[in-house]
Amino acid sequence: MRLLGMTLPLLVVLLLNGCAEKEKFIVYGPSQNGSEVEALIKEEDYVERSTVIHYDDSMLVAVQIKPWEKWKKTKLEKKLQKKFDEKYPNKDVFVSADYKIFYEANKIKKDQIEDNKLSEKIKELKELAKEKT
Repeated sequence: MRLLGMTLPLLVVLLLNGCAEKEKFIVYGPSQNGSEVEALIKEEDYVERSTVIHYDDSMLVAVQIKPWEKWKKTKLEKKLQKKFDEKYPNKDVFVSADYKIFYEANKIKKDQIEDNKLSEKIKELKELAKEKT
């Protein structure tokens, strides 16, 4: 009984810490419409987290789909791609729901990659997304 009394508060603290709000929508790069992009993503209830990188006249949108929706990840990715293409017809927008793209996009934001290397890195990510594993 004493063990339960000591572990219960610890369990509650760990549970609350796990539920702490993390940065869900990140927009990186020179953008005049960052809040507009964030609002566009927030409309989709299946998106758990996202990272958007603006560069030149292009945009990389990396999203994480909620666990219960992952079985239709490709369909949701295409839906979001279509939405961005309609909203930004004069921008080259690339949407990916692949975790490896999301991870690498967050590394770009964290490492603050210079503009001249950014387009090369984005090109690598697009090629990585096309790979079938």
